[in-house]
Amino acid sequence: MVDPRFFDTRAPARLDEIAAASGAELARGGPDRLIADVAPLDRAGAEHVSFLDNPKYAGQLARTGAGACFITPDQVSAAPENLALLVTARPRRAFAKAASFLHPTPPVVPGIAAGAEVAPSARIAASAAIGSNAVIGAGADIGADVEICAGAVIGPGVVIGAGTVVGAGAVVSHAVIGARGVIYPGARIGQPGFGFDADASGVVKIPHLGRVMVGDDVEIGANSVIDRGSAGDTVIGRGTMIDNLVHISHNCVVGNGCVIAAQCGIAGSTVLGDYVVMGGQVGVAGHLTIGDSVQIAGKAMVTKSVSSGQKIGGGLPAGEVTVWRRQVATFRRLSRKLMT
Repeated sequence: MVDPRFFDTRAPARLDEIAAASGAELARGGPDRLIADVAPLDRAGAEHVSFLDNPKYAGQLARTGAGACFITPDQVSAAPENLALLVTARPRRAFAKAASFLHPTPPVVPGIAAGAEVAPSARIAASAAIGSNAVIGAGADIGADVEICAGAVIGPGVVIGAGTVVGAGAVVSHAVIGARGVIYPGARIGQPGFGFDADASGVVKIPHLGRVMVGDDVEIGANSVIDRGSAGDTVIGRGTMIDNLVHISHNCVVGNGCVIAAQCGIAGSTVLGDYVVMGGQVGVAGHLTIGDSVQIAGKAMVTKSVSSGQKIGGGLPAGEVTVWRRQVATFRRLSRKLMT
């Protein structure tokens, strides 16, 4: 199922090896059975491992040609007798681990490619890889096993932690980036934010003298933008996942383990707690506080601070999700009455 032109593939692995790598229990099937790849239930063959965690696709389980399947304990009785079963409370997570095991990330090949420009005062770890036409500014510190891909620009003084990948054409300035992160192609980190003082006499640009501080294990999607702070820093917490085309403005603080989907925009000086989840195209006004574990539906426009644990529906202005659903239902009923 996976195109070998684009992804490295491990030799077929035993089922007990896949169970160990994924954390699932091999409940049925020979431990020495070989699995070559991963695939969805409806396209899998005998050499594939698949998964089921959404009851919507339960019908595919009876018809699947997969050799093995990650499955929850309550679905075991519905599985075909010839299907090897890897039982876990979280099949999707186990499947992801198995996919990473069968398709490992290629190791970094150390060295500085021809055409790269590296300032004499930059510190480059011996195990780092610098791609062609990349630019590394004065005093930059590139850690062990870092990969700077073709055409990326790392500004003066920037720190890139061990094992982080900076994608092709990305630009990083005024930033300290943690370990094991991924900055996808075209991302822009550390440029000045949008801050001005304006009156009839003219517009005065406010200097942005802060930094962007990014924790370990953070991913920043393609063409996303994170502005540096004005007086303080813009901070992205450990383990946060930022999708493509997201804009995080100056002086924002994003907590640990947040998930921010594509085309979200967060205005300046807003604080997100830990484990906040934002659907696509969410907008958040400036100078707000969004508490821990808040979930915000796609296309919501958040104009007020939100306390921890709330679920926020879509719309403008956004509100508590059950209220929003009632509003939508009421509007639909009213529309039907008016149209009859």
